[in-house]
Amino acid sequence: MRKKLLAFFFCMFFFPVITHAASLAANEIARQLGWVETGENRCGGYYREAPFDTSLLSTKDAISMTSEQGLFSLHGTSMTQGKVTITRLGQQITASKAYIYRDPVTGKLSSIDLIDHVVLREPNELIVAEKGHYEIKTKRRSLQGILFRSAISNSAPVVNFKTLDLDKERHVTQLSAWGRAKNFIQNEPKIYLFDDVSYTTCPPLASVWNVLADKITLNKITGRGTARNARVYVKDIPVFYSPYLNFPIDDRRQTGFLTPTVGSDSQLGYSIGTPFYWNLAPNYDTTITPLFTSLRTLQLSDTTRYLTHKSKGEVYLSVVPHDKTFSNFQSSEFDLNKNSMNPIVQAELNHLQNASTSRGSFSWQNETIFNEHWSGLADYTYVTDDYYLQNNLGSRLNQVTQNQLLQDFELRYKGEHWGFMGRSQAYQTLHPLEASQFKNSYSRFPQLVLDGDYPDNKFGLDFFVSNELTHFNIANNPGLNEKNPMGNRINIQPGVSLPLSWPFLYLTPRLQYEVTQYQLGNVDQERKKTMTRSLPIFDVSSNIYLDRSLRLSEQNYRQTLEPQLYYTYIPFRNQNSLPVFDTTQNNLSYDQLFLYNRFSGIDRINDANQIAVGLTTRFLEEASGAQKAKAGIGQIIYFKARQVTLNNNPTTDELQRHSPISAVFEYNIAEHWSLTGNSIINPKNNDFNNQTIELGYKSDQNHIVHLSYSFVENGDIDNVDGPQTTHGNLNQTDVSVVWPMARDWSSIGRWTENWNQKRFLNMLYGVQYDSCCWAVRAVASKTFISLTPKSNSYMYNTGFFIQFALKGLGNIGKDPTALLASSIPGYEANFGRDF
Repeated sequence: MRKKLLAFFFCMFFFPVITHAASLAANEIARQLGWVETGENRCGGYYREAPFDTSLLSTKDAISMTSEQGLFSLHGTSMTQGKVTITRLGQQITASKAYIYRDPVTGKLSSIDLIDHVVLREPNELIVAEKGHYEIKTKRRSLQGILFRSAISNSAPVVNFKTLDLDKERHVTQLSAWGRAKNFIQNEPKIYLFDDVSYTTCPPLASVWNVLADKITLNKITGRGTARNARVYVKDIPVFYSPYLNFPIDDRRQTGFLTPTVGSDSQLGYSIGTPFYWNLAPNYDTTITPLFTSLRTLQLSDTTRYLTHKSKGEVYLSVVPHDKTFSNFQSSEFDLNKNSMNPIVQAELNHLQNASTSRGSFSWQNETIFNEHWSGLADYTYVTDDYYLQNNLGSRLNQVTQNQLLQDFELRYKGEHWGFMGRSQAYQTLHPLEASQFKNSYSRFPQLVLDGDYPDNKFGLDFFVSNELTHFNIANNPGLNEKNPMGNRINIQPGVSLPLSWPFLYLTPRLQYEVTQYQLGNVDQERKKTMTRSLPIFDVSSNIYLDRSLRLSEQNYRQTLEPQLYYTYIPFRNQNSLPVFDTTQNNLSYDQLFLYNRFSGIDRINDANQIAVGLTTRFLEEASGAQKAKAGIGQIIYFKARQVTLNNNPTTDELQRHSPISAVFEYNIAEHWSLTGNSIINPKNNDFNNQTIELGYKSDQNHIVHLSYSFVENGDIDNVDGPQTTHGNLNQTDVSVVWPMARDWSSIGRWTENWNQKRFLNMLYGVQYDSCCWAVRAVASKTFISLTPKSNSYMYNTGFFIQFALKGLGNIGKDPTALLASSIPGYEANFGRDF
């Protein structure tokens, strides 16, 4: 029995399918398929289709038949010799000889036998055969000893072709499959069955791969192909066998196994995934993927997408049962940290020991529009343990900030004058041992916001109001016996503004009055449980618009000059006793200069007696109005020092009379080149507080360059010397490139370097070959995860991806698209997609 099996597999791999056309030379195959080699496109040519003769046709079902000579009979059998042509709209059959059969009762044509040099043509389709049979009534066709060609579409096939298109010679440049077969049967329109067949999408004169199968079905109604007992050959070398293959012939969806994914990284080891796609309905689908890994045995994930007339969304669920590697990690971390006297370490260690070795994650993103006024949003992510993301198991999860997972639900109303939002928002904060400490965030449930706006009232006044009621709750950080205040915050903020405008001047004075009340629990006895803050807010914004025409480098431009003044007055209110639930201090930017509050939330409202001064100039192309360049610079002048602070301790900056200078710059250097810059400059020493410069180029998806430099004072996460030294400053470069190396070859790379510590943060490099009918790419990565406090060392995750694409058949390997899209600005996922 073993000898028989060995003989079977030996014959299967090393003796290809033999058909009538197997002995044809490549040039003859190309000629019969209509291939014209030009070298002008990726495939190096096109398929030429001669015009269809539709002059004798009046309707879609009409048939015309011509012959050079023959013997015709009104009943029984007729025979034609010479070239016989049978034409109907969108279809033509020619042969050297034909036997025509008629219905003995009606005398109508019933079937035709075609002999020698049989050619069946449809738009984008061609079959050359030795002989065939055609049923007139049922339109059933069968051919023997064939050579075929069929275009692979990017959408459902067009059934009714315009006659005008058929009357002209056509050049088919889209991806097309061709092959040879012993038999061909078409029982239904657009469904082709082949026996003893070969299949490829490569050009006839440069065939790289093909599939040999006992049977292949191309179903252009569903957009899928199937192959039985399929062997995949690359340059006549067998590389893959499957008793059943299901592959796309256009971009529509259908239930079936997708091509496997293969890869490796430092957290999962070697891995192979076998995704199964289930097309539940036209607006529902799910993909189930068992991922077998050498380090974690198995990860089973499911992604379900849905689209209704009101909602769209995606649900992702992943399970890793009995993770042995995680169990070993639990044991090693216990042995390493069991004697630590740090209560935080002991709390996190206890949490780690109690974590289940059966791990998982869940996420749900949803958008719903109930009607023209009401809508809903869900964005929820959860993992079972603190190390799930570090182990590279959650690549599809939405991480808001490092180790923070958003859990948000919203209900919104938008009317002509009123808007409402109801929200439940929380964050799952992860606390891994070998990482910096992350503090828990307050949850908001419920948060109710009601905003009203009544513009264009008497005297041009605009009335508005903002109301908010929020309940805040928080869990203690591991190992810390904290007493964090919790409770309700009510905020009411009505206001009125008077927008005034002239051809060159915009002026808007605005007055608001804010009343905020806190009702607190979990506070010390000496601290008030109910506190109220009320204060007026007055500001005036003004913009001047001036422009002129000028000519630079033989181009006509319109230059604008836009001075901007923004005055703010807010009296001081002592807010030291108020809790800080959801408020941070904003980083200074050019736009931030013209906001009345330098804090992001309402737990702190700064006192202010200040004026912001800004100047912007733009260069607009006179003909198109497109912006060529923009530059802006601004600063705040404080008439008194600020007393309201976030942590109740004024910083040096808050005592200054001038804010840092903020500058922005944008320049479209050429059609595909752009340069942008943002700078914050300390006016006392003219040094940069932070700075970002970006240079970008993108002409298409294969030509991308992105260069950036960032400087942030005291912004290095690896700062161990304190904020007063330059060792804490972050100096970082980020370079990413997608660029061709030669015809069909391109390189992919990214390098992020922390020059202060002389350590790289992220490194990615790869190469891609993408030709007419196949593609391959290999990508290696090393990505920074976090900083280990004990040893002050960097934690990385390394990975290697290799992916093959046989166009018109499918992709094999681990897909790095998500990694590339997040690493390289402007990267588009088009690997292996020519249709």
